[in-house]
Amino acid sequence: MNKYLYHASPVNVLKEIEPRAKTIPENFDKGPCIFATEYFDFATQFLVPHDDSWANGGAFSDQTFFVISDRKRFEKADKGGSIYLVKADDFQNYNRREWFSIKKVKTFGEVKFSSGLMAMITQGVQVYFVDESTYINIQNAQDHGLSILNSLETENEKWGFTVKKLDMYQGSKKKLG
Repeated sequence: MNKYLYHASPVNVLKEIEPRAKTIPENFDKGPCIFATEYFDFATQFLVPHDDSWANGGAFSDQTFFVISDRKRFEKADKGGSIYLVKADDFQNYNRREWFSIKKVKTFGEVKFSSGLMAMITQGVQVYFVDESTYINIQNAQDHGLSILNSLETENEKWGFTVKKLDMYQGSKKKLG
């Protein structure tokens, strides 16, 4: 594992990060915590406050993606923020791409972004704005939405950025998803 992990926050200039109850996923029984990841691009998904009822992300193979069903809500919430370096030793593994700490942690560096959307796009996260029905279909799809996502135009494409086709675990070293 890396010496440092990345933690995203809509708040800039944090010297310490404290555990918060509102950041815990469903069925997480460790109490208030802080989440971090080894992947900078994945961390950008957490710059804009959201919940899984209208926005959610993940990764197929080594390609990170983010799906948003309420563009106006997302744009209103997107105030930018920072990605912080935190010591990996302060965290325990939660799943393939996320780590957690139940204690407050010091930050050791910060990268500021004026927009969470631009942070995701410039870091190569494939961003999809969809209607509510498509969002629900992606969430409920047997292939985790892969075929639906591959049939859609990304925000990245609309802005002229290179897009990588999403693939299910094709020998990737990262194996996210």
